[in-house]
Amino acid sequence: MPAIIFAESSVNMGGQEYQILTQMSEFARRGWEPYLICKKISKIGEQAKKNGFQVKFLSLRNALDLTSIFSLLLFLIKVKPIGIILHSGHDSIIGAIASKIYRFIYKNKIKIIRARTYQPGVPGSFPYNNLFDITVAPSQYLRSEILKNIQIKSSKVITLYPGIDFEKMQNEGSKLLDPNIREWHEKTPGLLIVHGAMLRGEKGHLQFLTVLSRLLIKWPSLKYVIAGDGPEKDAVTNQIAKLGLANQVLVAGTVSPIAPLIKIADIAILPSHKEPLGMFQIESQYFQIPTLATEVDGIPETMEHQKTGLVVKNTEEEWYQAIEWAILNQEKMKEYAKKGKIFVEKKFSIKKNIDSVIELINN
Repeated sequence: MPAIIFAESSVNMGGQEYQILTQMSEFARRGWEPYLICKKISKIGEQAKKNGFQVKFLSLRNALDLTSIFSLLLFLIKVKPIGIILHSGHDSIIGAIASKIYRFIYKNKIKIIRARTYQPGVPGSFPYNNLFDITVAPSQYLRSEILKNIQIKSSKVITLYPGIDFEKMQNEGSKLLDPNIREWHEKTPGLLIVHGAMLRGEKGHLQFLTVLSRLLIKWPSLKYVIAGDGPEKDAVTNQIAKLGLANQVLVAGTVSPIAPLIKIADIAILPSHKEPLGMFQIESQYFQIPTLATEVDGIPETMEHQKTGLVVKNTEEEWYQAIEWAILNQEKMKEYAKKGKIFVEKKFSIKKNIDSVIELINN
């Protein structure tokens, strides 16, 4: 059976890490042998082992960690993969160097794929043109950002939309909701707004808390669950206290699986200021939850405004008006949500995603 390696040097869990695990599961289902390369202290490593995947731990201290390069080279010789998918900064350089050496010495075919989920600033051309056979971006928006450097060969960067295991999500949706969330939700009636994202500044939590404080004047029973964790947690909890929202907002931390929470939502939101693509709004559309997300970066590729949900301009006032409209037009929002399920199933299935990866490897 063919082997494929995934490498990830991040120690945290986010959309990128969950996507890796989803891809590994689909490859395994098709009879491939997926392996994960990661740091010993990493959440994705823990989860991969729980899922029964084979994990190889490397130090991945920096992009030119010679020990990691040599160890990975030995691992390549052992498992003879036909593809390697690289992600974060350190693992991508280490993985590319080790794979190039392996390919040169042993004359074995191995496709070197870089999965780029964000691009801060204008990138250098050398890695894209020389280290990786192909770079896949999760949206047309991010591909265009990468290609702002006209020295990068456009044929070296393609768009590959992420894949979601909708069947697995459906099964997870039948699981019991976290008891702490359920108890909080049942205490008081009212429309529930759910926001699933890491607690980082660009995810829009702070701005939306201000929007919520205004909405509560007119709709005092609104409730807001923040599902996620991250470096902005203190800033978020401080903002909640400052605005006096302790009774209306629950910071639930990482919720896994998140499907049971999405299913009880009346409104799902992704009010990000920056977002190469975003996943939460795709998942909420699948469950036919009225969904609103910001009109930035790659998000408009995941929704159709006033067809599958609302795509909102990135201002506090626009968000206030959009939520108000959604509350006043709940039947129309439910119509959008039904179309949203069809839209995302067609565009973001894991089958379609892995078919494309295999085609890249074979070509």
